[in-house]
Amino acid sequence: TCQMVETSPRCIPNKPSCKDLHCPKGTTCQMVEGWPKCVTNKPSCNDLRCPSGTTCKMVETSPKCVPINPSCNDVHCPKGTRCKMVETSPRCLPISQPPLICHVLGRW
Repeated sequence: TCQMVETSPRCIPNKPSCKDLHCPKGTTCQMVEGWPKCVTNKPSCNDLRCPSGTTCKMVETSPKCVPINPSCNDVHCPKGTRCKMVETSPRCLPISQPPLICHVLGRW
């Protein structure tokens, strides 16, 4: 690039940057000691697709698919039942009905 040095225009080399370097897949450009370098990406949960019933969690430095702990949020219970956690599993259990109030002598 042309820059004025004191009173004269001079051609000065550009400082290299990551804009000047195209890195292959699986790597990212980072400035190392003032120079752009392609470095291997650290694996993350963004790189891993987990099957149904599992979710990605970082275990030490690696992404892993681990089972999702089921909860009542994951269960749709039929009418007349309600989800309750039994030990570590969600279960649809009958809703206990309040005692019936009888109609006696015109009163409830």
